[in-house]
Amino acid sequence: MSPKLVFQFPFDELASYEAKARGYLSHAFVEFDDGGRCPVVFCDPVRLKQDLDVDGSEGRSFIAEPGMIVVPEVTREFMKRAVESLFEQGFFNAFKMQREK
Repeated sequence: MSPKLVFQFPFDELASYEAKARGYLSHAFVEFDDGGRCPVVFCDPVRLKQDLDVDGSEGRSFIAEPGMIVVPEVTREFMKRAVESLFEQGFFNAFKMQREK
């Protein structure tokens, strides 16, 4: 049983470039063999700091998004490796899985 990284929208060359450049990608899911899905959001450290700085200047001293995974760069390879490693560690066991309708 292994997880599969699934994107809500096509993750083509342009989407790959934009995700890496923005340091952020949402609208992704980890899909499991039993049909369960866990929404995830990927962010790189630079984008995370930028968002925290902006939020801090507006009086919010935190950032929280369900399923956020911070990777060195928002690339398919880093996202895939993170999902596989987190799965092996049992990370997704704590999440309430969504089912396809």
